[in-house]
Amino acid sequence: MFRTLLAVALLFSASSLFAADRPNIVVIMADDLGYADVGFQGCRDISTPNIDRIAAEGARFSQGYVTGCMCGPSRAGFITGRIQSTFGYYRNAAQPLNPQQGLPAGMKTVAHFMQDEGYVTGVVGKWHMGTADHQHPDAMGYSDWFGFLGGGLMYYPLDHPSYRGRYLKKTTPWGVRDMHHTLPMLHNGKQVEWKQYLTRELTDGAIRFIRNNRARPFFLFVSYNAPHEYLEAPAETIAKYPADSMSQIPGVPAKSRSIYAAMVDEMDQGIGRLMETLDTLELANDTVVCFLSDHGGLKRTSDNRPLRGAKGNAYEGGIRVPFVVRWPKRVEPGIVLDHPVTSLDLGATAVALAGGDVEQAGLHGKNITSYLTCQSTDPPHDVLFWHTGNNPKDISGVLREGDYKMLVQRGRVELFNIATDPRESADLSAAQPQRAESMLARWMVWNESNRPPLWVGSKSRQDKNNYQYADYEWLKGTPHYKARDN
Repeated sequence: MFRTLLAVALLFSASSLFAADRPNIVVIMADDLGYADVGFQGCRDISTPNIDRIAAEGARFSQGYVTGCMCGPSRAGFITGRIQSTFGYYRNAAQPLNPQQGLPAGMKTVAHFMQDEGYVTGVVGKWHMGTADHQHPDAMGYSDWFGFLGGGLMYYPLDHPSYRGRYLKKTTPWGVRDMHHTLPMLHNGKQVEWKQYLTRELTDGAIRFIRNNRARPFFLFVSYNAPHEYLEAPAETIAKYPADSMSQIPGVPAKSRSIYAAMVDEMDQGIGRLMETLDTLELANDTVVCFLSDHGGLKRTSDNRPLRGAKGNAYEGGIRVPFVVRWPKRVEPGIVLDHPVTSLDLGATAVALAGGDVEQAGLHGKNITSYLTCQSTDPPHDVLFWHTGNNPKDISGVLREGDYKMLVQRGRVELFNIATDPRESADLSAAQPQRAESMLARWMVWNESNRPPLWVGSKSRQDKNNYQYADYEWLKGTPHYKARDN
C-alpha cells in the first residue's frame, strides 16, 4: 500500500513539474506597426502603456527581425516555422479566392507540432494564407480559429453607415484590397455576425479562447489587423490624437498619423484586456507572452526611425521590428538583449518548451530559452538569411553575418556594419570588396536551396477577374458568392 501511495505521489509530482515547464504561449502580432511607434521604442505621440508593460516586465530584443518585408511571406514564415522562400512563398496572395495562392496542402506548421505535444491551439484575426479548404487554419494546425481569411478586413461591418452600402454588392470587379477587406468574419469556418470595432472584436475572441482553454496548456496566435490600412478608428479614440499634436514624420500626413495613432491605441487597449484576463485567471505566471510586428511600418503612416526603409524593402526599417517577450519568474524584467533573433525563433522556442524536438521538426528557428533567461550570452545565430525577391532567379535578399549585413537587390550589392551604422547610411561594399563578395557568394549558395514560387503573379485583367467569386459555403450572403454552374 505504501509503495502504491509513493508511486502515485511521485507520478503526481512529476506531472506537476512537467506542467510547470510547459507554459502557455501567446504570440501577439501587429500589422504594419512602425519600429518607433510604441513607447518602449521611444514613441512620444502614441500611448501604448500595455505593450510597454510587456517590455518592462520582460525582455526587449534590440535586433528582433521577421522573415519578410511584406505581410504574406512574413506570416508564412512565422506560421510554418520555416524560411518561406525554402518552400516557394515569395509574395502576397493577390487573388484571395484563387486556391493556388497561399500555403500548399499538407504543410506542417508550428501549431501542428504544438498539437503533437498536447497543446490546444488557437488563432484570432488575420490569416492571409489562402481561402481554399486545405488552407484554412483548422487544416494548418489550429483547433479553434476566429477571424478572417483575407489579408485585411474593414474595421466595421460592411453595413456600417459610414460605408454607405459600397461593400454590400458588386457591379464591377473589385481591386485587390477591396477583395481582401470584404471577406466575412468566421469562427471555425462558419460566418458570425459582429457589431463593434474590429480590434475590439478580435480581442473578445482571444479572451474567449483563453477562458475556454485555461485548464489546458495552450498556444494562441493573436493576429491583429491594426494598424494596417484602411485607416479607421472610433471617433472618441481619434479625438485623443489631434492632428496638430502628432509628431512630424517625413512623408506622413498629420491627419493620417492621427487615425493611425488611434488604431495603435485601440490595439494597445486590447492587449491590456488580454493581460488582465491572464491575471484574473491566475495564468500570468505560467504564460509566455510575445509581441512583435509582421514587418516594418508603412511609409505613409508609420515611424521607423532611426532605421532606414519601411514595409516593402529589406533595409532595417522593413524587417526589424518591435520585439518583446514576457515570462514571469524566468525572464529578468526590463532586460535588453542585443543579439539578433527572428520570428522563427518564437515558433522553435514554443515547440521546445512544449517538449518537442526542434531539429526533428525541421524548423529553421532556434530555441532561445537559454538566451532569453540569461543562462547563455552566446548569440543564437551565427548567420541569418532572407530572400526578398519573387523567385530564386531574382537575386534579392539579405545575409546577416555578425555585425555585417549584405543586402543585394536584383544583383546590386550593398554592405553595412549594423553595430556602428544601424541607419545603413554608409555603404561599405567599395571599401570592403572582399567581404561583400564573400557574403554574396555565401548567400548565392544558400539561395540554391530556395524553391520555385508556389504561384506567379498575373497581369491579365481577365485572370484577375476570374477570382472575384467562389461557391464556398462560408461565402453565402456576401458579394463574393456565386453558385457553380452545373
